[in-house]
Amino acid sequence: MNERRLRPAYLASVGISAYAFWYFASLGDYLYASPFALVVVFSIARLRVLTVDS
Repeated sequence: MNERRLRPAYLASVGISAYAFWYFASLGDYLYASPFALVVVFSIARLRVLTVDS
């Protein structure tokens, strides 16, 4: 896939996971919140690699 198709997917992943992280963290359920934090970090890292290569 090219950058034009992957960028919106990674941005959506960051947004949805950040919201899920905020939701579970606000409930105090950090066991469920932590995987979403990892997904946010991973998606941002992949997005940076994608944009640096182009």
